[in-house]
Order: sequence, then C-alpha cells, then structure tokens
Amino acid sequence: MPIVSQGVFVLAIVWTLWRLVRIRRQLRRGDILIPPLVAGTLVFALGIIVVMVTGVSPLHLVWWFPCSFIVGLAGLLFPLGTRLLFGFLVLLAMPMKHSGLRQPLTGKDARVGRRKRKSRKSARKRRTRRRR
Repeated sequence: MPIVSQGVFVLAIVWTLWRLVRIRRQLRRGDILIPPLVAGTLVFALGIIVVMVTGVSPLHLVWWFPCSFIVGLAGLLFPLGTRLLFGFLVLLAMPMKHSGLRQPLTGKDARVGRRKRKSRKSARKRRTRRRR
C-alpha cells in the first residue's frame, strides 16, 4: 500500500507541474486560457501542499482531484477568488531575468524597429558624384 500511495503522490506532483508549465507557455504565446481549469489546478496544488504538511495519506488526492475543480470554479464566483487567480497569472507570466526569450517590441520601439534603414553615403561621395 505505501507504494501505491507514493505513486499517487508522485503522479499528482508531476501532473501539477506539467499543468503549470503548460499554463505559462500559453500565457507567453497569448493563447486562450480557461480560468476554471487554472483555478482547479491551483486548488489541487494547494491540496498537495496540505498533504505534505499534515502528513495524511496521499491517497486523499484521488478524491481531491475532481473536487479541486469544483472548488476552483466556485472560487471564481467571488471577486476575491478572481483577483487571486489573475494575480497568480500575472506572476506566472512575468519574464525570468535570465530568460533567452526576446520580449515583443511595443509603442515607439516597435515602429522604429520596423523601418527600413537608408544606406547613408558620406558627404564626400555625394560631392564627387555631382562634379563628374
């Protein structure tokens, strides 16, 4: 039985981390996110933390998995739950300091970067062409 409970625990952690990485990628690409799914994932992650801290059987995560999505959906009905979810999404979407990803240009920077640059010839070359 301990092998099964540890297997459930590891599977729950792997699934939660996979979902969080996938949510971050969707945010970076600008894809559509389904808020109840994100909220359910966060509530399930909270359940994993509760299991680790209290030391109860990891098999409780089996019934907590479907309940977390119901609780996450119910939490979105209240303004505080929605604020917390969007606050977490903002934190998740923030770029890492040493990330190799380039950030998109905005505002004036975007307009400047799109222009074709004219090749500049020196004043001396222009004068020599006129004399000939």
